[in-house]
Amino acid sequence: MKHMIIYAHPNPKSFNNAIKEKIISEIVKKGEEYSFISLYDEQFDPVLSGRDFEALHRGEVLPDVAKSQTMVKEADHLIFIYPIWWYGHPAILKGWIDRVFSNGFAYYEDDKGFTPYLTGKTATIFVTMGSAKDVLIQFDMDTDQFMRDMTLGTLELVGISPVKIVPYYSIPKSSEEERKTMLASIVI
Repeated sequence: MKHMIIYAHPNPKSFNNAIKEKIISEIVKKGEEYSFISLYDEQFDPVLSGRDFEALHRGEVLPDVAKSQTMVKEADHLIFIYPIWWYGHPAILKGWIDRVFSNGFAYYEDDKGFTPYLTGKTATIFVTMGSAKDVLIQFDMDTDQFMRDMTLGTLELVGISPVKIVPYYSIPKSSEEERKTMLASIVI
C-alpha cells in the first residue's frame, strides 16, 4: 500500500508533528511506501487564482499543483494531519484542496452530471483540537458534524471512501503521559 501524508501545521514542536512522526514510523515498520507534503514547509500557495483557471483552460496544470496531483494519483490511502481551528481546517489546507482537487483531476462535472475520479482510495484524518469533547456537547455538536465538509463534502464527493476521523481533544491541556497514550493508539 502507498500512503500520501498531507501535513498542515506551522509549528515543528506541535503535537501534530508528533502524530506525523508516529505515522511515518508505523508505515516504515509495516514496510509500506509513503509520500509526504508539509504545506507550511513547502510554502504551498493556497490561493486559487486566475492563473490556475487560465492554466486549466489551456489544459495545463501549474507545477506545484501537478506535484501534489501526482502524489494523490499514486497513493492508495491519504492521511491528513492538521489542527481544528474555529471548527474547520487551516486555510492552507483548504487552499490545497481548492487547487489540487480540480475539475478534470479529482472529478468531472458537466451538464450531464458529476463524476468522481478518485475512487478506490481511502483516507484517515488525524485532527487535534484545543477544546474538550464536552465543549462540543455543550454546543450540541459532534466531531462528525463539523467534519462533514471534509469527509462528505470533499473526500467522499470525489470518490475517496471510507474516510476515518481520528480526533484528539484538549491538546493544550493534555499531559505528557496523556499524549504518549494518544500516540501509542495510532494504527495505520
